Amino acid sequence: MEPVGRQDRMKPRQLFRADAYLEDIKQQAVWSSSGRKRSDVPIGGRRMGLREAAVVVHEHLTGRAAKDSELHHDILQAGLGDPQARDSMKALIETLIMEYRIDVDPSTLIDGCSATDSIYAETCGASLIEDLLQLPDVEEVQVIGRDIFLLRNGEQFLHHRSFASLDDVRILQERLALCGKKPIHERQPVLQTYLWNRSRLVMTREPYTDVPSIHIRNFIVKDVSLDKLVELGTIDIPSAELLKQLVHYHASFLIGGSTNTGKTTFLYALAQETGEQERLRTLEKDFEISLRDRLRGKRNILAAREAEDVRLTMEEAYKPLLVMSPHWVILGEAKGAEVAQAVQGALRGHDVMATMHTKYRDSFLSDVEDMIRQDGRDHDHRDTQSRIARAFNIVVFLRLLRINGTNRRVVTEITELYVDECGEAKAKPLVEWCYSSQTWWRTGEAISHPLQQHLIANGATTSVLQNLGVMVHER
Repeated sequence: MEPVGRQDRMKPRQLFRADAYLEDIKQQAVWSSSGRKRSDVPIGGRRMGLREAAVVVHEHLTGRAAKDSELHHDILQAGLGDPQARDSMKALIETLIMEYRIDVDPSTLIDGCSATDSIYAETCGASLIEDLLQLPDVEEVQVIGRDIFLLRNGEQFLHHRSFASLDDVRILQERLALCGKKPIHERQPVLQTYLWNRSRLVMTREPYTDVPSIHIRNFIVKDVSLDKLVELGTIDIPSAELLKQLVHYHASFLIGGSTNTGKTTFLYALAQETGEQERLRTLEKDFEISLRDRLRGKRNILAAREAEDVRLTMEEAYKPLLVMSPHWVILGEAKGAEVAQAVQGALRGHDVMATMHTKYRDSFLSDVEDMIRQDGRDHDHRDTQSRIARAFNIVVFLRLLRINGTNRRVVTEITELYVDECGEAKAKPLVEWCYSSQTWWRTGEAISHPLQQHLIANGATTSVLQNLGVMVHER
């Protein structure tokens, strides 16, 4: 007989229907394939621990998934955090709990989680960190050995939960690796992939690290705009307006800062300001920024990535983008010799946005030059720096600052790169953060004549530039 209220509790799903399996589940709960009554399946509500209950559900899911491709797909997608697949699997697990009459000892449940959620976490999800990944203010979850750490607003906290053993961490690694379709083992002890919501997943194990580790980086500020960054205190209104106009009139950008300063988020905010009729091409190690899915309107956006298995390095993958007539080429993160292609493309008229890791704004030119030199060719120092300064018009530098006892991501400098009359690469700050007054100030510097000409050629007027506080030299 169907349990009362079951249909009310089950959520609708598209990929998998649990009710199609009810009769099979009932039979499997009592009889084995040989026709003998099973003794290893709990019947009649015997209380058991979470681990034992998870084994029962896992055995059922494994057996059914081997014969049902849709269920197998649901399990993998749920493991990557797909909300629809997660709801589907939780509904199925709830059905199994009822049909197997599973009674889980409350003292063994994951704290704050129901029996369904706890069993799901131990069979399809991310175990002890499954619910932690859903917390709205958690930027990163790290498992180091048995310990769990949460990063909130740039600060680290040790969570009260811990894994029972290192083997439990390795089991979770293998489940996440299976979902991500990338292996992790002794001969390949480092894995990087992405979850359903584009959160970055990095895992390591012995012999590379002394204990197994899991790092999941969430992007908790999603689909952010420059106006939203004003609300968050990352930038002020005049600076945001300046950047909007620089994007509208096609200046090229380089966004830098240390780890966890919000570079990718800021890149997305700038990309929001591009015109809906403009052609965008993105290049990344792995698909992460997903502009085609996230930007408004019907856009002409194509995402490309490195494909080492067919010998398409980041440098080689950049070249085809330049013959696709892009208005913008957006480089998710500049790390190596592909920067040489970005410089060349920018100098030939393709506007560029890129991010890079750098500790100091003063080292931008030398850091980019170092990456260019990774191609193994000889490069003249002065010529290389001049080319960089001509290619990337505007540098935006971010820091994670401690202000009034809390961390805040702040644009500490908006600077123009240019080449002076002697052919030397120079940096000219337009906006700077004042550390003593904790606010921004305009330097009063004028943008260079070549950048003025470039902006005006793309539709800017001198009055627009003057109103923005960027003094215009008349020639």
